[in-house]
Amino acid sequence: MNTIIRKEIRENFKLAVIGFFLFALILEENYRTSTGFYARLALKKANWDYDHAHPLLSASVIFATGLFCAIFGALLGWLQIHNESHRDLWAFLIHRPLSRSKIFLAKAIAGIGLYTLGSGLPLAGLIVATGMPGHIAAPFEWVMVLPLLACFLTGIVFYFAGMLTGLRQARWYVSRGLGLGAAFIVCLGMAKTEEFLPALILILVGGAILATAAWGGFMSNGFYAGQPALGRRALVGSSMLGCLVVVGAALALLDSRLPQKEYTWSRYEMTTNGTVYIMTQPAGKPIEITDLNGAPLLDATTGRPVAPTDFYRSLARGSVMIPTEFPDLTNDPSWSRGSYQQSIRYFSLWRQTEDTLWFWNPNGRLWAYDLASRRFLGSLGPDGFAPGSRTGTARFLRPEGSSWNGHYSDWYPARTLFTHHAVYQLDLDHRSSKRFIDVPDHDRIGGAADVSFRPDGWDYTVMVTTNSVSLLTSDGKLVWQTAYAPAYPDYNWIDVIFLEPSNRFALWFHPRDQSNKTNNLPSHFVWLATGQGVLTNLDLPPLVSSLGAWTPAWFGVGMPPVLWPWLYGHWNEAGLLWYESDLLRLPLLLTLVGAVLSVGAGWWLGRRYHFPVASQLKWAVFHLLTGLPGILAFLCVQEWPARESCPNCKKLRLVDREKCEYCGAGFAPPPKNGTEIFEPAGGSSAGSNFPGPISG
Repeated sequence: MNTIIRKEIRENFKLAVIGFFLFALILEENYRTSTGFYARLALKKANWDYDHAHPLLSASVIFATGLFCAIFGALLGWLQIHNESHRDLWAFLIHRPLSRSKIFLAKAIAGIGLYTLGSGLPLAGLIVATGMPGHIAAPFEWVMVLPLLACFLTGIVFYFAGMLTGLRQARWYVSRGLGLGAAFIVCLGMAKTEEFLPALILILVGGAILATAAWGGFMSNGFYAGQPALGRRALVGSSMLGCLVVVGAALALLDSRLPQKEYTWSRYEMTTNGTVYIMTQPAGKPIEITDLNGAPLLDATTGRPVAPTDFYRSLARGSVMIPTEFPDLTNDPSWSRGSYQQSIRYFSLWRQTEDTLWFWNPNGRLWAYDLASRRFLGSLGPDGFAPGSRTGTARFLRPEGSSWNGHYSDWYPARTLFTHHAVYQLDLDHRSSKRFIDVPDHDRIGGAADVSFRPDGWDYTVMVTTNSVSLLTSDGKLVWQTAYAPAYPDYNWIDVIFLEPSNRFALWFHPRDQSNKTNNLPSHFVWLATGQGVLTNLDLPPLVSSLGAWTPAWFGVGMPPVLWPWLYGHWNEAGLLWYESDLLRLPLLLTLVGAVLSVGAGWWLGRRYHFPVASQLKWAVFHLLTGLPGILAFLCVQEWPARESCPNCKKLRLVDREKCEYCGAGFAPPPKNGTEIFEPAGGSSAGSNFPGPISG
């Protein structure tokens, strides 16, 4: 086996070297872009850009890494098989004094080693350069390596897909490349998964299926017949995933050629005078703006309906508050803290001062980096600044977003941060923090955010506690305070709206999404005034919007039923629930219809080619679970023999069987054409062209 490993390395080493230098150049260019970005940032010649802030978490670097690893892995796996595809060379290889499984293992060990050389070493160099102090003025933690690690491991999945493509005895334009489609499914799932562990499980499962399928193909020289049972099952599974990609691409192409359906939406809006209106977009019609009684909003000068552009200019400014630090929200599966591939998961720029970058970190402190030296300086928390330390005795809670002219963002250069019982004002120029406002011990802060109506300003601070919602000025004076009612958790989204004149305000309590679907909770509005408290309140019913599903209903024809729980369901205390069940009822019905038709088509083909009953039942279950992609995979992996008419019963019989499956007759002898030189078996030598036996 060592000899074969050395042979594979010797034959494919050039490709690994080419891949190494090409990938190194790609990563080096992105690394230089990041270091140059910090140089321009120190000279005040650049604005903050997350894509250039950290090479390990840059979207462009992750995309380039995933694309290169996929192409390089697939090409390497395919070349290892293609270089030996000549029949004489293949026969020489497999007749070594070694089992085919060990030969395949030796080729895989050599191939993965070369893949690691070509793509793994440049990635390791990028990680080392990024992690060294003084190179990148941003936080570095080893978990930041996970996105690139996932891309690297996905390349191994493509490596086995390339091997399978080289092994398959099938047409290029039909089914030979279906293994690459299965690898694409793994890559897509990895990119869409928010946590690394599920992505790793998906990569391992996909890699195991494709590796087993490649091993099975190696055992039978790429044919389906003659493979071990495990290899056949893996080939069918990978082909089904590849067919799913083909079906999805075909349906998407067809959908792009069809007229797009328009949907209806409705929402409440509030103008600067505190009046609530309903905006509605009917399907295929202009936007309609009406009051709560359904009367259209008219222009006072023209008497015609107000145009949407004019209406937008009359809307009040507001700040969105989603209290994120109440006890049970962190366990809410609907609340996302970002994907493991996003830099915001690990750090976020808080503010840039004259010579320092301040980053919010999930450990609850602000980390300071010197712009000139690009080195870590220390961390700031409720207990003050800790030089050289990333942690401290106290931590802030995760900050809430802010709003400027109605635009909401999760991370922003706010002047305040908070703990459970106090809001702190930050003085980053002097690296200090001080208490801004305290709450009683029996209360708890769920969120606090600054509000500004001008860039880089500070007009108000909104604070939400377990019992109240408060508005304070930038110098800590209380403008108003009102009860948090209706209360959390049924209402977990609050709009603080600033009306005219400036001493009037409104609160809009949005019901939690799941509660709204289950209990049909209304939207609650409260109007307030400085020094007068609550003026009035109003409950408005939820508006129904027909936004439709994310795909047309007829896409359900190509959807495997087995994927429905994974794509459209979620688990909670009540069991498996469907999102937007009213919109998905028709696609689900079409999926089941497609599965039933696939079962019928598979059963008919099985009977036509005289499959054993046990085999037909297994295929029927497979088709019921996988639908249209499953029946296509069935057609692709089976080697369908030709059929010819039986001379005895005249029915079409399979040519790969010695006797007719209908009447048991054998094949008819070929017609004589006068060139026969052999005596028929059991015949006499008399009359033949050959002399009889010579007697003594």
